Amino acid sequence: LQTILNLLPNLNTEEMVRSILIKTNDMHLAIYLSALIRSVIALHDLINNRIRYGENGMDMEEEKKEDVADKKEGKDTPASDKAGDDKTTKKLEKN
Repeated sequence: LQTILNLLPNLNTEEMVRSILIKTNDMHLAIYLSALIRSVIALHDLINNRIRYGENGMDMEEEKKEDVADKKEGKDTPASDKAGDDKTTKKLEKN
């Protein structure tokens, strides 16, 4: 057993410690850059969604609430539905 342990390399040399530190720093740099790129892409997608669906993101939700309110009141307004579709179509055509 002692001969097997004696055959293991000596990891306490300065050269070995320095090379391990350099490798771990390189790995940490790669992880940091990937996290940074991932967050930039997520922000880019968020901005694209804001542009596509409106500044406040509530346009579609407000239209749905209005439709539900109209249905509760008993109003059957296909014209308002058509107008809402036209708004959505115009927004999609812009992009």
